Amino acid sequence: MAESPANQLLLEQLADYVSDWPRPVINRPERIRQLSRDNVCAALQGVPGLALPLSVRVDRGALNAVAAGTRALGSLLGDDGFPMIVRPLGSHSGADLEKIAAPAALAAYLDAVEGVHFYISRFVDYRNVDGLFRQYRIVLIDGKPFICHFAISRHWMIHYPTAGMTESAAKRAEEAACMAAFDDGFAVRHQAALAAIHQRMGLPYLGIDCAEMPNGDLLIFEVDNAMIVHGMDPADLFPYKVPAMQRVFNAFRALLARASAARA
Repeated sequence: MAESPANQLLLEQLADYVSDWPRPVINRPERIRQLSRDNVCAALQGVPGLALPLSVRVDRGALNAVAAGTRALGSLLGDDGFPMIVRPLGSHSGADLEKIAAPAALAAYLDAVEGVHFYISRFVDYRNVDGLFRQYRIVLIDGKPFICHFAISRHWMIHYPTAGMTESAAKRAEEAACMAAFDDGFAVRHQAALAAIHQRMGLPYLGIDCAEMPNGDLLIFEVDNAMIVHGMDPADLFPYKVPAMQRVFNAFRALLARASAARA
């Protein structure tokens, strides 16, 4: 169960329900409740090596004022802000997520998108020198990072199914190389930052969507306990994913076994 406005009450009830549960509970509901975008942003502020633009929860009235020019975006984001990104509260998978370059574009967005509350943050251009954007999906299992996918796209908003990985042998070759070198490359470069995320979020199983900035910092897009992690990509096109995903599954099973043994 993921954090969402709709799930907050249920997670609160579950936290009470499992408070004296006689069997192991891996991800505590009260910790999952803290995974909203603004809470994650607040929890991870000041971590060396992390790039985490301020994420703010605002109501439609505040955004209407910015669109009308009667309120500065900097009063919400702490700087001039444009370009910014905006999405309705509770939206996922890019639904109604837009990059906004000016007040007029924000007004058009609000005319087209329903919702009372929104998340906004400053847009960060994280493209590489070749003009492409690259996104990692990582899971932390008892604090150890595992790579689940590495997507490459010309668009800043990356979703693996639409990134063109199936159509491009070159992209798949880069992903394969990334997965092969992950433990000695990415995991080492960001060891301290990932350890801080594990410590501050307090969840034995956690997913992270992220990218590497040109200066080497780790740019965090989302931290969630319920990201899609699977081994369903066709093995003929993605043979390198079979062993990579099996490592994830094995590590998760080992997490369950350790928790079970500790309470036996």
